[in-house]
Amino acid sequence: MNYLLDTNHWSYLQRNHPAVIARLRSLPSDSTLYMPVIAQGELLVGIELIVSESRKQELRTLYDRTIAEVTEILPITSQVAEQYAAIFVNLRRKGKPIETNDIWIAAIALAYDLILVTSDEHFQYVEGLKVEDWTRPMT
Repeated sequence: MNYLLDTNHWSYLQRNHPAVIARLRSLPSDSTLYMPVIAQGELLVGIELIVSESRKQELRTLYDRTIAEVTEILPITSQVAEQYAAIFVNLRRKGKPIETNDIWIAAIALAYDLILVTSDEHFQYVEGLKVEDWTRPMT
């Protein structure tokens, strides 16, 4: 299985969230974790917003260590843009809009046929998207 981790799950990994770490360790050895470029940007923004230089450096070290876990950072491509447009229109027609960055993340997951790992429940409104939340007990 291949997984696209949303920003919140990369943050959980950085903070050693017990359930997320346990789930990561339970994955088959052929599983791959991917990061959407959007999550990369969101993590970097979070670091840059920190006023304390020592805390900023601590978070940058955590970020660098987390990035080392990633096989590939997935970009926005034409195929992703096609998915984005379809998701955006579908959600708008349903009256269930979600944040633009999250639509891009869902589009990447769909374009690359990945399971999105997130604790954001609004992703349930995206048709065809496979979602897991590693902060919850496995069923």
